[in-house]
Amino acid sequence: MLEETDRPFFYVQDGERYSRGFEASLTASPLQGLNIIAGYSYNDSKLNKTDQTDFLNRRPESAGPKNLVNLWISYRFPETVLEGLGVGFGGNYASENMIFNRQLSGVFTLPEYTVLNASVFYNVDKFAINLKLNNLADKQYYSGWSTITPQMPRNFAAAFTYKF
Repeated sequence: MLEETDRPFFYVQDGERYSRGFEASLTASPLQGLNIIAGYSYNDSKLNKTDQTDFLNRRPESAGPKNLVNLWISYRFPETVLEGLGVGFGGNYASENMIFNRQLSGVFTLPEYTVLNASVFYNVDKFAINLKLNNLADKQYYSGWSTITPQMPRNFAAAFTYKF
């Protein structure tokens, strides 16, 4: 689907896309109490055949960032005085994202960003408490697939779980 250049917000089926990429993920527990979750995706795409020359051989506006990375590492203290207590740290990275990519009217690119998060949690028999701080550096950033969406500034989240 492509947006018609002379009629904004009007989409038509047109052309062919070339898209090649891969995705990899890792989930590991290399030591007792240590958990690692990581992922990476790569997507190279372009419109290689279309009647709308404004888009020809350009990355589609709906393709998103070419590179995405995520990582979360958590550690739960073993059976000691700190049993049940844990910490976590991780983040997300997205490469620049061309959300407006047209030959005639130009390119508008959202810059790449890295956002870091951290948590402290406590789990015992019937309950759990989780405290999380998102966007540690209070970074102003935007995401979007053909849109511009401001993301949350630094924020705090808390959760309490009780099992019965």
